[in-house]
Amino acid sequence: MSTPISRKEAVQKLLGLARPSGETAVSPMDGVGLTSTRDVAARCNVPEQACSVRDGYAVRSRDVAEASGTTPVRLAVSGCIRAESTSPDPIEAGRAVRVLTGGPVPPGADAVLAEEDVEELDGAILVREPVGEGWYIRPAGGEIPAGTRIAPAGGLVTPQGAAVMTRTRVDSILVRLRPRVRLTALGSELAKPGESLSGTARFPADNLVLLRGLFEAAGALVERTAVVPDDRDRLVETLSRDDLPEIMATTGGTGNSERDFAFEAARESGFTPVFKRIDIRPGRNMFAAVRGNTLLFGLPGPPAAGHACFHAVILPVIRRLLGLPEPEPRMARFTRSINARAGSEWLVQCELTVHGSTLTATPLAGKTLPPMHGLALAHGLAVLQSGQTVTPGDETEILTTLF
Repeated sequence: MSTPISRKEAVQKLLGLARPSGETAVSPMDGVGLTSTRDVAARCNVPEQACSVRDGYAVRSRDVAEASGTTPVRLAVSGCIRAESTSPDPIEAGRAVRVLTGGPVPPGADAVLAEEDVEELDGAILVREPVGEGWYIRPAGGEIPAGTRIAPAGGLVTPQGAAVMTRTRVDSILVRLRPRVRLTALGSELAKPGESLSGTARFPADNLVLLRGLFEAAGALVERTAVVPDDRDRLVETLSRDDLPEIMATTGGTGNSERDFAFEAARESGFTPVFKRIDIRPGRNMFAAVRGNTLLFGLPGPPAAGHACFHAVILPVIRRLLGLPEPEPRMARFTRSINARAGSEWLVQCELTVHGSTLTATPLAGKTLPPMHGLALAHGLAVLQSGQTVTPGDETEILTTLF
């Protein structure tokens, strides 16, 4: 039996094989959640020209320089400029122009008086105090000057970033394609979720639901799911296709019985092993292989093991394929004690909660909580070393798709 590889060594081997997906041009709206492959810069000033930030009156400040409570200045009002107005006429000496929020400031005006700061008369205003240049005016480029970097290469495009791109006339950005994934659950006892049980099928393939959700939460695109019975030839046929995506993942068939043929089927299909076993629990019987640009992950059948293997090994690979950097380890503070048995690195299902600035982890393990029930409540996994004892307040590394 082969010696299991450590989690960290397995991840480094796989990252060395993972090649970021290709890039494509999309609108900022369609790029949300994807990785920009180039810096994105504003293509215009915001605002494009000086505009008012209040409802009021555009004036020349020198016309009201002598205004006071006892000697107010009267300015006749001509016209109204709205946010949609373009090319307003120049302001005349001794006059004001009604301007609404967002409206362009007319040439010659250098200040805006808020409507509550003046006395409105029929067709005129009375100004009782002077005003400085630039009052209630946002200059051209006052929000964002043209050419300002608004998204860095290698970062995820956020909804707010996409909104700013759109406002600054960016109509197309280059983003990394989502890695494509196909999932196959092995087992004659399984039915595809949503299909009626028939023949030898005794329960739905819950692993397909679990893994599809995990892959998509991490930013991948699951293009196909399938159930294959315990038939080695069928699996070889599935894995031998020429149109495989960047990631293939199977569940089941990785143990040591006569029906556990997933690893050998992968080799028959032309895949080269990366590792056959990994030193984590649960999930020790996971294997990985590569053929061309396709990475194959053979996951154990129990859902808790698949959950652990995904977070421990596959999640960093997806980030690499998305063009994202390796994150710093995320730590959480334990709420109660737990002891890890000797012999392997243990991945313990945890409920995660944020208290102020502190992330806490409550382990979901023990004789009173079966793995399936713990899986339903888990937000992630805590990494514990062989024989480690954790007490309340201790911190340990957390693996999760939530952050």
